[in-house]
Amino acid sequence: MSLDGKSPRTRNIIENQLFRRQHSLKLEALQRKRSQFGRSGDGSGGDAIDHVDDVEEPFNKTHIVIIFTEKAKLRHCQDVEKIIQEFGIQTTLEIVGKTEKYLYLSASLDTLLRLADAAELEKMTTTGSMQKFNHGCISDFLLPGINREQILRFCEIPVLIKDAVKPAIRSYIQKGYIEDIFPLHDILFLDRFNWNLKRTKLPIEDIRNYFGSSIGLYFGFIEFYTKALIFPAVFGILQSLFELNLSLVCSFYVIWTTIFLELWKRKCAGYSYRWGTIEMSSLDKPRSSYQGQLKPDPITGKMTLHYPMRYTYLQMYCISYPVVIGCVISAAWFALYQFQIEAEVLADFGADSWLLYIPVIVQSVLIAIFSWAYEKLATFLTNLENHRTRSQYDRHRVNKLMLFEIVNNFFSQFYIAFVLQDLKQLKYQLMMQLLIFQLLCIAQEIGIPLMAVIRQKYAKYRHNEVSEEKMRTISNLPRYEQSFYESGLDAYHSTYEDYLQVCIQFGFVVLFAAVAPFAAIGALINNVFAVHIDMFKLSNIFKRPFARRAKNIGAWQLAFELLSVMSLLSNCGLLFLQPNVKEFFSHWLPSVPDLSFVIFEHVLLGLKFLIHKVIHERPRWVRIGLLKADFETSQALKQLKKFKAEASKSA
Repeated sequence: MSLDGKSPRTRNIIENQLFRRQHSLKLEALQRKRSQFGRSGDGSGGDAIDHVDDVEEPFNKTHIVIIFTEKAKLRHCQDVEKIIQEFGIQTTLEIVGKTEKYLYLSASLDTLLRLADAAELEKMTTTGSMQKFNHGCISDFLLPGINREQILRFCEIPVLIKDAVKPAIRSYIQKGYIEDIFPLHDILFLDRFNWNLKRTKLPIEDIRNYFGSSIGLYFGFIEFYTKALIFPAVFGILQSLFELNLSLVCSFYVIWTTIFLELWKRKCAGYSYRWGTIEMSSLDKPRSSYQGQLKPDPITGKMTLHYPMRYTYLQMYCISYPVVIGCVISAAWFALYQFQIEAEVLADFGADSWLLYIPVIVQSVLIAIFSWAYEKLATFLTNLENHRTRSQYDRHRVNKLMLFEIVNNFFSQFYIAFVLQDLKQLKYQLMMQLLIFQLLCIAQEIGIPLMAVIRQKYAKYRHNEVSEEKMRTISNLPRYEQSFYESGLDAYHSTYEDYLQVCIQFGFVVLFAAVAPFAAIGALINNVFAVHIDMFKLSNIFKRPFARRAKNIGAWQLAFELLSVMSLLSNCGLLFLQPNVKEFFSHWLPSVPDLSFVIFEHVLLGLKFLIHKVIHERPRWVRIGLLKADFETSQALKQLKKFKAEASKSA
């Protein structure tokens, strides 16, 4: 949504968007009453609800808000409402003024379970296996201690409603009648994510239940990665105190990065199995912005969108990747030009001048600016490629981004290490870039919430209560106020920026660990606070995003593995740049001294491959669960065929 103050409603949103928290006590009290009376199964409970204003049944509360533009007329709003009602969705149209038109969507439990059946959500059965949800066999999914209302997760309800109605109202979105569609935050649920000093680990299951598996996996990964950083942080201290042999440093980081990434695969498989996303594939439902022609699906026979893959490949190999290569070459040239400027400053002002710090600082800041600009370009190019699923889209987007980011952030360090072969300058360059990178990340992580708090304090004095004239048109004041305030919050698009920061940080930790033993300590301290700041931003600064399903961290796993292999090569290279190592191997292998580097590097690669093979990417209990689900499916199919055969004989 635009926040440039084009309309009175938008200007009011700017002033009040973060004032939502001031009303949380009122909303919390109403929701507590709702939950208390909603649990009452007798007639007296229903009578009590009638006497409590603005209290709804647990599965009849507002899940999604649709905001119409000023362009939309009353008939357009009513047409959208009628279309949505055809899906069994309950609607409430509220026309507050010419610039404020809201459509609130809710659904009964039976409707939501029917939509879950159509969406083929994976749910745990009473036998302990994951199966596609079947509305006709609800008893199979009623695990001990849960009821029908608890089958669906918090994050799944808004997505089920949106996926059902959005294709039908797409034309109204394209014509500019609908401004925004978003789910409302739940004030009570958000309390689970408040800062708690007694908490020893993140509430990953709660995060997934509220925000979805994609965001849940991000927080699961950042928690796992932060704990894993303890080992290189301690090793870095020992490396600095006792000046450990660099061959030992290389071996440690090969073992640590490999074990860390392999154990994360197992952890991720456990998450995705429990969350019902482990068997997602490229044949899953297309993403919302996928374009194509409606044709019968070759597997299901349903009418789905299809787009010729040859056009996608033409776009990728004839346009996207040539542009990417051009940007990568430009980034490399800029890094080399920085050395030329630094040499000129050194020649003009001497080695002791403070002006020598300026080229490195400017380069570090420009690296962040280039990353932002290239991210926009990579997104634009990937949009043109028109990939079918969200996982395909993210994979190709991240591949473009990581190729550029590695050159943009680390090319100058490789140049210093292996062309100039100046380890003193490498250490200086690395620490300066890491320091500025961390400062920029902290400024971004803390600056946005701090500005939000300041705007909230400012908005408190400029908040205008709802006029009596508006009050007569509003059926539910707390719902209207929450919708009004949250409509002005920024939209949360994806976890891309969060993963990118972690990935670049990982590169600083492992690529040149031989000369930067304290990088892991700085990363560890940064992540301990950053993860809570990320949680605060998601809960307070952004609209509640629609949940996205994910079975793993996608292309980011490949990016971390690529950095792991690059770290092996770079640290081995630094080892063989040491004068004593050169002399040793020159003495024993005077004709082919470089052969020793190849042998040592291949030994470490073999060790890495061995660890990869020894550690299975899925835990045994996950493999058993998947096999058990396949067995139950085959048995059910046999029973169905047997039933049909007996029915045909009796007929």
